[in-house]
Amino acid sequence: MQVTIEHLTKRFGETIAVNDLSVTLGDGRLVALLGPSGCGKTTILNMLSGILPATEGRILFDGRDVTALPPEKRNVGLVFQNYALYPHMTALENICFPLEIKKMPKKQRLERAAQLAQLVRISELLYRKPSELSGGQQQRVAIARALAKEPQLLLLDEPLSNLDAKLRVEMREEILRIQRASKVTTVFVTHDQEEASSIADQVVLLKQGVLQQQDTARKLYDEPDNFFVADFLGAPPINKLCGTIEGGKFRFRDSGAAYGLPLRREVADGTAAVLAVRAESVVVPAAGQTLPCRVVERYTIGKDELSILDVEGQRMRGYISGDYPIQKGDALDISFRRKGVFLFDAETGERLS
Repeated sequence: MQVTIEHLTKRFGETIAVNDLSVTLGDGRLVALLGPSGCGKTTILNMLSGILPATEGRILFDGRDVTALPPEKRNVGLVFQNYALYPHMTALENICFPLEIKKMPKKQRLERAAQLAQLVRISELLYRKPSELSGGQQQRVAIARALAKEPQLLLLDEPLSNLDAKLRVEMREEILRIQRASKVTTVFVTHDQEEASSIADQVVLLKQGVLQQQDTARKLYDEPDNFFVADFLGAPPINKLCGTIEGGKFRFRDSGAAYGLPLRREVADGTAAVLAVRAESVVVPAAGQTLPCRVVERYTIGKDELSILDVEGQRMRGYISGDYPIQKGDALDISFRRKGVFLFDAETGERLS
């Protein structure tokens, strides 16, 4: 099912939690609502489910306006952050519960529950109660219960936040497998960029209730629309070198050094700018435009060698091959790849190059 959101706004008093959001979520896709705490992710999820009414705008499911419909008439499955399983029921009873509400015959309920248990790989756990299950197992039960009524849309609110690091990796792969097998359009809320990047077909990145960019995780990383997108995605964070635009080039703050990038439009001299550079975009030995720098520190991180560099009085990180012999305090010239290097207006965040 395709979900279309048109000019969706949600106000709580004077606070605007979601501000004029318009996006389309593709049929059968796994979509991540990504952004920092308080950016409106869960509010959007609750409006999609019908738990919260929209202040303005429309929500359409396959072109049908559902904005005013109550939750029970939207055919949506919802998995809460704490899973919200009934503690007095077994896993089987939890999965069967929405089918019982729909008055499905017992034999069919049990058959459907068995199919779903096999899908989420908990067939041997059906007679355990939630207190006897691990966090990952509870999550699987919650997903199976949400899928039991064959929803057109599955909503997951921070589904991995209560799990330890190792289990988070395993379960995000499981969520992807389950979504691919069920083919249900799925929206999940997360503040974890790695989580969103690893499994989502599309990422909707938000800031203070406003859409920043919607695309694949790779496109957001490689072609950010603005400074917030570039800064939010990436580990280590993108390097931010401050300066101004002079004569169509970036000139470092407190330095005469300049670095040229093709500008998208004419930019007035003196415009405060940020040269943003991914750590993997540092090139040694230098080629083309070069910048002198000094090695402040060097770390070995698994197969990678991460160096802290002083460039024109500003610090930045760069991956430099372990095959290239450098030590703390060394002076060397670096250059930047074209990919992963951007210029932004320091005031507005607009991308200039």
